[in-house]
Amino acid sequence: MISDTAHTVVKERTDDGHMTPCDGMPSSARRRFLLAVGAGLGFSQMHAGDACAAGPEEAFEIYDENTRLPLTEDGAAVIKKAYDLGRRLHREHGGCCRCTVAALQEALDMVPNHGGLFRAATCLDGGAAPGKKLSCGSFTGAGIVIGYICGGENFASTDLAHKLIQRVAQKFQQAYGSVLCEDAAKGGNCQEVVASAAQWTAQVLLEQFTGYTPPAQ
Repeated sequence: MISDTAHTVVKERTDDGHMTPCDGMPSSARRRFLLAVGAGLGFSQMHAGDACAAGPEEAFEIYDENTRLPLTEDGAAVIKKAYDLGRRLHREHGGCCRCTVAALQEALDMVPNHGGLFRAATCLDGGAAPGKKLSCGSFTGAGIVIGYICGGENFASTDLAHKLIQRVAQKFQQAYGSVLCEDAAKGGNCQEVVASAAQWTAQVLLEQFTGYTPPAQ
């Protein structure tokens, strides 16, 4: 069982050196605050206690082939939510890998809102190296989420995680020719790439763990 209870406090400064409204806020709560502001709620409409609530992150039990979770919302709506969040988060904050992870955390109840999961994605955008010759950050973000929720712990089997990330890879190959950053970014619209990666990953996870079946085309 994974237990991510680290109480990491994020303090960021604006360009003029002043602390942000999220000064002293745990990273997961800070991200919820940014999502709310980006949606137009504004700080004045939020309770300070809600925005800055600091509690230990819940323990998470890794999913396996036998895991079946209830689908409490319309599956197509959840998938669209992941798409819309991916597009908006990248437009507002940038960082294809972290925005893919954040979109999936926000859209899917099955993906835990653990700060450590989000932090793991913060330096892996743009191929994570000069030249965009490596994997697209959005694809990497999909892999981080998949590995986190159903990867093998203590060198246990990785079969399920590999199976699911290959399903996402097939979507990338169909749309862009490969999973490489340079190919995905050819159209110059990384917002769309992030949105699509979140959408495809959400669908793969719903199909695997809830039995969701997409409507016939």
